[in-house]
Amino acid sequence: MLKLLLSFFLLSGCSYAEDNAPAAQPKAAAAKPAQSAAAKDPAYVMERFTCLVPAGWEISRDKASEAKNKIYELGLIGPRAENAPVMIYAAYYAKDNRDFKTYPEFVTRNSKDAIGRTETPTRKYSAVTETTLGGKKALAFEREVKEFLHPESTSEESVQVREKFYVLPAKEGFFVLHYYAPVSAFNKHLPVFKKFLSTFKPL
Repeated sequence: MLKLLLSFFLLSGCSYAEDNAPAAQPKAAAAKPAQSAAAKDPAYVMERFTCLVPAGWEISRDKASEAKNKIYELGLIGPRAENAPVMIYAAYYAKDNRDFKTYPEFVTRNSKDAIGRTETPTRKYSAVTETTLGGKKALAFEREVKEFLHPESTSEESVQVREKFYVLPAKEGFFVLHYYAPVSAFNKHLPVFKKFLSTFKPL
C-alpha cells in the first residue's frame, strides 16, 4: 500500500491527492479564518486504536482494502520535500491479515532485503532493538531507501527516504507505527511523529 500511495502522490504533483478532497467553496462563501499556530491536533478513532492527527495533515484510508485484507491502516500525509510527501502510518494487522502471519515475520521481512542483506546500493537497514511505547513492549528499526519518483517511466529521478518503524504485539495481531520522510526532512518533522506516538492508544 505504501508504494501505491507514494506513487499516487508523486504522479499528482500536488501537495495532497485524495478522492475525498474537499470541494471548492462557492464564490459567495465567507473566507475561513486563518488557522492558529497553536491549533489543537484533532482526535481520530479507529476500530482498534485512537490517536491525534497532526494539525493540517491529510487523512487517508481505504476501508474497502481494510475489510478485504484485515489490515486497518490510517495514513497521514504532511508537507512535501524533494517532490515527495512526509507521511505517518498507524496500522492494526488482524491475526488473519493477508500479508503477515505474525509480528516477527513483519519485522524480519521489513528489516532486511529478500535475501537477508542489511545493506545494498539502494537500501540500508538498522538493527532491530527492543523498546517500550506507551508502557508496552515494542520492536524498533529504521531503514533508508532510494525511491524513484517516476516508477512508471524510464526516469531515474529519485529521492533518498528514511523510515522509522515501531511494531507492537497485541493479544490478537499487532500494530505498526511508521514514519516516512525524505532524508533531508526527516529530523525536521521527527518531533511531529514523536508527538503522534505519545497520543497513540490501542483499544
